[in-house]
Amino acid sequence: MLKNQPGRTLHEAYLKGGGEMGQLIRDYNWADSVLGSPETWSHNLLTTVSIILRSKFPMFLWWGTELIQFYNDAYRPSMGNEGKHPKALGQEGVACWPEIWPVIKPLIDQVMAGGESTWSENQLIPIYRNNRLEDVYWTFSYSKVEDEPGKPGGVLVICSETTAQVNAMNQIAKAEEMLRCSIASANAGTWVMDTKTREFKASGRLKELYGLTTEAPMSADDAIACIDERYREKVALALEKTLAENLDFNIEYPVIAKDDQTVRWLRSFGKLYPDAHGVFRHFSGLAIDITEQKHDELRKNDFIGIVSHELKTPLTSLTAYIQVLKNKMKDDQDPMKTGVLDKAFSQVKKMSTMVNSFLNLSRLETGKIHIDKEQFGLDTLIKERIEDILLAISGYEITFLTCDPLIVFADREKIGSVITNLLSNAVKYSPKGKHIEVQCGLQNEMIQVAVKDQGMGIKQHDLPHLFERFYRVESKNTHNISGFGIGLYLSAEIIERHQGKIWVESKSGTGSTFYFNLPVSLNSGMN
Repeated sequence: MLKNQPGRTLHEAYLKGGGEMGQLIRDYNWADSVLGSPETWSHNLLTTVSIILRSKFPMFLWWGTELIQFYNDAYRPSMGNEGKHPKALGQEGVACWPEIWPVIKPLIDQVMAGGESTWSENQLIPIYRNNRLEDVYWTFSYSKVEDEPGKPGGVLVICSETTAQVNAMNQIAKAEEMLRCSIASANAGTWVMDTKTREFKASGRLKELYGLTTEAPMSADDAIACIDERYREKVALALEKTLAENLDFNIEYPVIAKDDQTVRWLRSFGKLYPDAHGVFRHFSGLAIDITEQKHDELRKNDFIGIVSHELKTPLTSLTAYIQVLKNKMKDDQDPMKTGVLDKAFSQVKKMSTMVNSFLNLSRLETGKIHIDKEQFGLDTLIKERIEDILLAISGYEITFLTCDPLIVFADREKIGSVITNLLSNAVKYSPKGKHIEVQCGLQNEMIQVAVKDQGMGIKQHDLPHLFERFYRVESKNTHNISGFGIGLYLSAEIIERHQGKIWVESKSGTGSTFYFNLPVSLNSGMN
């Protein structure tokens, strides 16, 4: 008997190691099989089994005319549980794979007869495992192994189960098809841009929305050039901010079609996506035509503006009449009369504030709101607005943590309305007796104002929507709180028109802090 080292026969040296399957092969009673004991095996069979056992890649071997089976630990998981393993070891192929034998036997015969090796990728071959017949996908190759020169000995199978990958690809394909259907039903245009090279690929529909011919190439600059010049800088800045800070792109703007000069309102959504190396350099998104929706909004805003304007005159007169009556009765000792007049004056003032908000909303939506900038002390304005609020309410303490004088270059009236709105909300959403704190100062070269309350707080799912038009937080605690959901929207628009930012930090039940900042401008006279 051949030996390759003292105390160890040749077949023992070849069959050492191999994990679980190596041990099963060594323990198997081969003497009672058609192959006989391992010491009688050919050198080629021992070599092939040795290669299989040492491989980390799934491998399988059919040997001899009966196609007796061998496989390694890497192939073992493909057998499943409570299925073919471990009895598949040493079993004839036809007995092990009756469910797929008509499919794989012709491939085996082809290779054994001297044909070329086979290659199949993501091939569906259902097998019985885990006590049921499963749809399983495979990528595999069949290759002939010679027993002696010119004499076929068996078929070596190098394979990998790809069921998970195929299912994932099918899910992606299904999602892509659903996305295509959604885009088609929305009649949306799409684009993809390489942020490094600025290469821009647009769909035919996107070109149509901009009034460009579908055959001609389209660049990002072509799209920007079609935007109404009043909105062009805003869109360009939003785009650059998205690319620089990896933010979502979501903006509405009018375009003037290049072909027929038609004005069309678009809403664009975009997002940055990483490449294969994790670098965010693919900017893609879609644009939809919202012209009809925008016209409906403008008609509604025109109506709001007309009604608000018509209400403003009688409210002004009513305010004057109440003030005359208050002056006439200032020496009147009847508390009921003076109390009624004070309440009437307070309600008329609330009504006037609401009408002014609707007027500002109408002007904002129709592009008629103007920012008249001037230099003024922001700390002085905050003190004035706190005093105004304290005159109208009772039971609250508002503390202003005095800061150094801050001279800003902004629209005093409109920034004042933002401060008033934040203070009013802090009062409305806080129980009586709670403390409200106002701070201001310089943060990262921006002038920052914070209004902090100890109120009911805001739930996390409401936070992203607070500055949307007509959005109101709905809960059992807010049913009796008046409002139309336009104050924060107007505040956000005013701050945006000053190139600033407004945001909130809050947790339900612990109060909220609203912030806004304004850029330090050279026109402000500040260093």
